[in-house]
Amino acid sequence: MPADDFITAVFAAAPYFLFKLFTVILLLLHLAFSAVLTRQTKLMTTVVEAKISPAIYAISIIHFLVSLFVLIWAVLFL
Repeated sequence: MPADDFITAVFAAAPYFLFKLFTVILLLLHLAFSAVLTRQTKLMTTVVEAKISPAIYAISIIHFLVSLFVLIWAVLFL
């Protein structure tokens, strides 16, 4: 079976599964980005002392938690 026919057969058989799979993969990448962002923010706040540093770090943690929540929601309800 040529590759074109295989790809066509997979897309025809399970478009919903592929949509969910690609969505979860993209959300995992976003969660990894969020974890890196949180780590970099923590490093930045230790180097640069400012009054706003705790707020920026809190925002990055909230971003990570929301990313995790969206990933869990997508796995459970999509």
